[in-house]
Formats: sequence, structure tokens, C-alpha cells
Amino acid sequence: MNQPLYTKKVLKNGLTILLVPIQSAASVTMTIFVKVGSRYEAVEQNGISHFLEHLHFKGTKKYPTAKKLSETVDAIGAEFNANTGKEHTQYYIRAAYEHFPLIFDVLTEMLQRPIIEKKELEREKGVIIEEINMYRDNPQIHVDSIFESTMWPDQPLGRDIAGTAEVIKKVSHEEVLAYRRKFYQPSNMIIAVAGNFNQPMVEKMIEEKWADLKSTTTPEYKPSSTKGLKFGVSLQKKQTEQAHMVVGFKAFAYKHKNNSALRILASILGGGMSSRLFIRVRERLGLAYYISSSVNNYLDSGSFSIQAGLKVGSAPNALEAILDELKKIRDNGIKPQELQKAKEYIKGKIALGLEDPHDKLEWYLGQEAFLGRIRTIKQTFEELDAVSLEQVKQVAKEVIKFECMNVAIIGPFEDKSIFEKKIN
Repeated sequence: MNQPLYTKKVLKNGLTILLVPIQSAASVTMTIFVKVGSRYEAVEQNGISHFLEHLHFKGTKKYPTAKKLSETVDAIGAEFNANTGKEHTQYYIRAAYEHFPLIFDVLTEMLQRPIIEKKELEREKGVIIEEINMYRDNPQIHVDSIFESTMWPDQPLGRDIAGTAEVIKKVSHEEVLAYRRKFYQPSNMIIAVAGNFNQPMVEKMIEEKWADLKSTTTPEYKPSSTKGLKFGVSLQKKQTEQAHMVVGFKAFAYKHKNNSALRILASILGGGMSSRLFIRVRERLGLAYYISSSVNNYLDSGSFSIQAGLKVGSAPNALEAILDELKKIRDNGIKPQELQKAKEYIKGKIALGLEDPHDKLEWYLGQEAFLGRIRTIKQTFEELDAVSLEQVKQVAKEVIKFECMNVAIIGPFEDKSIFEKKIN
């Protein structure tokens, strides 16, 4: 009898359990996933989701200090981390499979019985502010934040995940605890496990520690607005050796039927070293060190973008070449051989990524959290194979609208007019 690819169970209090067995694995990963991120925050709270993520590492009833918590995990050579996005906060430990009881205990303690003291909260503010500074000092990362704030101005979806130093300094102990009570509910969480584990034992452990917790409903996010959808260029003047640029357009939410066609379009334009943009902008013109394209989905919106690291003096010309390639693919479509190659490229990337138990867990977890349904790898490949030339062309026409294009640039430029002239 074949082992199921995954098992999903929802407890009476709304907690979702997702188990992905991989018997050949030497490790096990456990994740506690909370459906809250920066887009759930009011403007005066921007950054509180990320701040709260940090505070869960400061100690628990059983592991009373950050040192004790980290020593416990380090003692088994485990990988221990967390991350915050615009629509999620995630905590995980990955370890040799025989240590599952310990990593389960640590994560359960962290999420159920954290010690969040005022003095630790105030001390951690300095750490958060330095993290904000670190990201802003990295133009390759920060240009994405500028792009999203240009695309979704004055909206939660456009705000930086880490927030601002001004907001972090003002956040109170009471605000943090109230925010935690509001969103850290079992009905708003997923416990996911992947790798080599004893499934009956894992299910029993989760139910014993989590099933009796009470749960209340959590607030919804504020939908993104398409009112005033318009063209915009944002420039941050900064002395850099390389200019960094993002060019993009509004695209689709997670559940949209056209995402497979859009991913194929992105692959043809900027997926790999034989893509149209890589060949033209980097290989033929020699204007970029890196250039790629990507699709980003949210619950109610999304983006399609080109990212590039460019020679400073040639950045306007590179933008012109990027726009020309976008116009060509929108107006002329793609060739059959490009379609087939893109499909195989995407399938290959998925297949290679899913060899790792942690990445495999992310595959299933992301779908459960944001789609509400899980497609197998086979089903995903079938969806890709079903995409036609005409569908890709239609998606290109729907998404690539220059009058609504957004551009973000970081580099030593006096003003953005040199880029706006190229666009016009």
C-alpha cells in the first residue's frame, strides 16, 4: 500500500495539522505557521508582526532565557529560525529525526508560553532597528521594498515588513501582547511536519498539547485597492557601485487561473541564463550583472516584475532594452519551442527543490495556507502542460500595461527624469 503524499487534519478548535512523510529522510522539520503578517497591521503598528516574531525567541516558562532556548536547540545541531512576510509569520526547527520530541517541545513552548518582558522588549527594539538599517543598506534587497511601496502606496500591502525605526521605538508592551492575543489563535495557525517521523506519535503529541486550547476568530486583512492604479517611478539616490532596478506590473492573486501562464511568461523573459532578457541585457549589451523576472502572489493581488543589477552609467539604456523586450513579447507573443522549454525549466526547478524535506514542506504548507487546497506535483505539472501559446500571449497583454507600470531604482542619480524619458 502506497504511503499518502500528505495528511491534513483540522482539530475542533480550528488548528490545522499538515503531515508530509518522507521515510527516506534523515531529518525532520517542524513548522508553526501563523496567518498574520505586515499587511494586517495599522500604519501606527507597522513592523509589529516582525517584532513579535523576535520576541518569541526570548524565553519560555520551561526555557526561561534566550540563551537556554538556543542552547537546547544547538545541543542537537538543529537549524532554528523564523521569518515574517506580509501575510504570514513562521517558526521552524529542523533536526535529525530522532530529536522530534525535543523540537516539538521547544516550538510548543515558544508559541504557547513565551515570556515577553518589558525590559527584553525595549532591548530588542535596538536589534530590530539595526535589522531595518541592514536591509536599507543592501540596495539589492531594499529596491524590492521601494517597488512595492510604489505599486501599493499608502496601503498595508505596500509597507515594509520590518516597519520603521520611528514606529518600533513607540510600540508598547501592551500593544504587542494585544496583537499577539488577537492573531495567535489555533484557528489561525498550521502545525506542519515533514521528513522521517512516526505519524501516530506526532498526531498524538499535537492533539495532547494543542487540542484543548480555546480559539476565537481573527480580524481580516484590509483588501488592496486598485483605485488610482497608475504609472510611477521611484528613485532613491544612494552612492552605489551598481544601480539596482525593479520594473513591474500588477498581476494576480494566489488563486487566479492565469498564474501558470504568467510563470511561463516570466521564465521566457528572465528565467535562467538563456532567457530573453539575460541574453540581450547581460550577454549582448553587457549592461547587467544579474537580471531575472519573477511572479509574486498575495491573497488578493500580485505582481510581475523584472529585477536587475546594472552598470550605473548604462542603467537608463538597460531600462530601454527591458521595455523593448516587454513590448515585443506583449505584441508578438512567444514561439512554440520557448513555451516547451519554459515548461520544462519550471518543472525542473520544482523537482530539484522538492528533494529537500524542508522545501517540500514549504510546497505543501504554502498551498494549504494561501490556496486552501493542495495540488500534487503531478497536478501542477499537468496545469503547466495545459497552457497554450495563446494563453501566454493573452496574459502578456493583460499584465504588461505600460501606463500602469511601476519602476524602482537605487543608485547615484540626481533625479528620475533620465529614466522617465526612456519610458516616454
